[in-house]
Amino acid sequence: MDKRKETTVTVSMVKLNIYSFFIILALAIGISFLHALFSGGFQVEITLPVMFLLIIGMIVLVCIHEAIHLIGFRYIGGVPWSELTWGVNWKLGVAYAHSKKEITVKQMKKVLMLPFLPTGILPIAIGLAMNVQAISFLGVLLTAGCIGDISLYQKVSKFPDDALVKDHPSKPQFTVYEQ
Repeated sequence: MDKRKETTVTVSMVKLNIYSFFIILALAIGISFLHALFSGGFQVEITLPVMFLLIIGMIVLVCIHEAIHLIGFRYIGGVPWSELTWGVNWKLGVAYAHSKKEITVKQMKKVLMLPFLPTGILPIAIGLAMNVQAISFLGVLLTAGCIGDISLYQKVSKFPDDALVKDHPSKPQFTVYEQ
């Protein structure tokens, strides 16, 4: 990127984990209250099959979350499939979707927020509508899991819409190139 101002934007995983914990706590209390309000009571029943399904649901929905980011990079950012990767950074404990090609800040903001509704809010709504606390709790975990995307969105929003964003291959960070 010749003659452009370069800024590397990072987020602290420690801070994200602390924020996620409090978001999980607040959402779990709020959603439990709504379940009690809608159904006349609230009962927590933790069984091995429920735990197994919760883990499977988390894995599937995290994969869907990252796939939605890839779809966003492809169709919002115009990045070819061959320039997209995804995986898990086991050191940081995060899944990631990555574009090898730069996109604009405006496009990146859309790509970051794309999975929030279908993989976070939607499971909460379905769990409340069907009165299935496990689905609601899955939505709570996945909504809190979007905190990294929300944090990156807030940071990228400080830059002009036409600035270019170069995604990091495996960390929750990126480099912004301004004119």
